[in-house]
Amino acid sequence: MRNTILRAVFFAILLSLTMPVFAWDETGHKITAYIAWQQMTTDVRDKVIKLLRAAPEDSQIGAFNIEYGSRPRESRERDFFVIIATWPDMIKDKKLRARFDKYAKDQSDWHYINQFWTWKDGKGRMVEGMTPVGQIIKKLGEFSQLLSSSANDSDKAIAVAWLEHLVGDIHQPLHVSARVTEYDPKGDRGGNAFLLTPKGTKRDDQDNLHSFWDQAIGRYMPNKDMCEAAYYEPIAERIMKLYPYGKMKDRLSPDKFGVWEQESLNIAMTEVYQGVEFGEKPSEKYTKRAFEIAQERLALGGYRLGDLFNEVFGTSPAIKVPPIPANQ
Repeated sequence: MRNTILRAVFFAILLSLTMPVFAWDETGHKITAYIAWQQMTTDVRDKVIKLLRAAPEDSQIGAFNIEYGSRPRESRERDFFVIIATWPDMIKDKKLRARFDKYAKDQSDWHYINQFWTWKDGKGRMVEGMTPVGQIIKKLGEFSQLLSSSANDSDKAIAVAWLEHLVGDIHQPLHVSARVTEYDPKGDRGGNAFLLTPKGTKRDDQDNLHSFWDQAIGRYMPNKDMCEAAYYEPIAERIMKLYPYGKMKDRLSPDKFGVWEQESLNIAMTEVYQGVEFGEKPSEKYTKRAFEIAQERLALGGYRLGDLFNEVFGTSPAIKVPPIPANQ
């Protein structure tokens, strides 16, 4: 048993040290999963944890499962669930080549959908003739359907990990947006081409709008040498108090992934580019506004993720996934 624990701790440390940062950053994804866990019933939690423990060994999901220890079982299982929300970003690490080739090599466009829009007559308007690029809506539907199918538990474990992550991704406004301008006629790739550092800044020192929004929580409330759980858990609890489930329930639009997408796109078109200038560091006012928006998006994402798992694994009817548009 001791060897099992040491092995799990070793892999957890190794993988966390090599984890790249994409989408909502690690903190954002963990907050979404933490809120979802609070929303899930005990029975559903047990079913989800059982599935994650059945994940393929080469996925290394099981490395984060600490089955024994002095901490309460519920806390250990919650931490396992929470960290797996970041697994679809971990697997982008090319240093672990076999894992990358099997689980991430052809999946970079699963995390987003670029909806092309531009400013016209003082408003954000969709660009006609430009087909959306990216598969996040399609994959949300596929993984949700897989959980309700007769697929084996190892495949369902991968689906759980992806759903934990993608539900978070779709609530980040720049994961559904590609603003078109004369400088970016093919779209700004979710703000990745909108630099927040002066022209000529070395590549390693550059910052961009997408990264800024990924890190919206940490930009406003930086982690000052706290362990990750001690940092994100109070923030998640604060968010749930600001946006309690009962207050948000009528806005959840369960299983309507297109509605979630449209919410994020509307924010990108009306909020994200207001009060920020290309090549300049965002102001404190802008940073605070991004933080406020991010808190609400993380609350919605967490509640929706929790409800999705409650519906799939609880006593409610199997989740009904809307038809997937042909162009997505």
